Amino acid sequence: MTVSPVTAWDNGQLAVNRNYVPILEACGLTTVSAFMSFEGGEVVKQAVVDRQTDRIRLSGSGFEFEGFLKRHRRPRWSEYLKAWLRLTHPVFGARVEWEALWRFHEASLPTMTPVAFGESDSGSFVLTESLEPGCKLSALAAEPSLAASRRQQLVSEVAGLARRMHDAGIHHQDFYLGHLLCRVDQPGEPVFVLDLGRARRLRRLSRRWIVKDLAQLNYSAANLSAADRFRFLSVYLGHRPGDADRPLLDRVARKSKTIARHSCKHRL
Repeated sequence: MTVSPVTAWDNGQLAVNRNYVPILEACGLTTVSAFMSFEGGEVVKQAVVDRQTDRIRLSGSGFEFEGFLKRHRRPRWSEYLKAWLRLTHPVFGARVEWEALWRFHEASLPTMTPVAFGESDSGSFVLTESLEPGCKLSALAAEPSLAASRRQQLVSEVAGLARRMHDAGIHHQDFYLGHLLCRVDQPGEPVFVLDLGRARRLRRLSRRWIVKDLAQLNYSAANLSAADRFRFLSVYLGHRPGDADRPLLDRVARKSKTIARHSCKHRL
């Protein structure tokens, strides 16, 4: 019998990665309430009032831990209304990211290590282990001193990662260079995918979602050369791009322009 990597606490409201049970117990983080009211972290992101990400450091029972605690408060009704007006399915709470993290691991796609997840009437949270020190590819791509060989390696690696992700039926929905990270202290490690709060796995991944992911990546990599783009496409497609690929590439180009207009309009 295979033992689940996750154990349930707090009457089933809290799911914990078994590898992190000792440190969480030592720090008293054994209920959803304890996580939602946790103080002492450093706020690293609060794009909206209902969601906040903190860098936290824990110590106890001979263990040291550094990770990111993303807490979601119960969304306002205006957020549901906004999604309905856009004819999109509202995605709130931490459960989507928790499940996506495990799906990535099941598909051997490099991402953060899921540590704990919980949800109650007050909101939900997900805790992941830090990958720092790391560098996001958005910053690395803009670095003039980046060696050509390293840039080519990263282009090929990201292309292969995108291909494997889509082959696994997963689409990210925020697939920008800023959500890809490489470890600066361990250059032999792969590129990691971050921020899986909207990632989904579908039985059949439609062309629409593939185009969206590729367009987001294309838009955020605007400074790459034609040779780099050709390299990316050759790896992603599994062959040199030709006339048969033109419909896909045209759709990606059009979607990239739409993203650019939206970003300019909203100053993103």
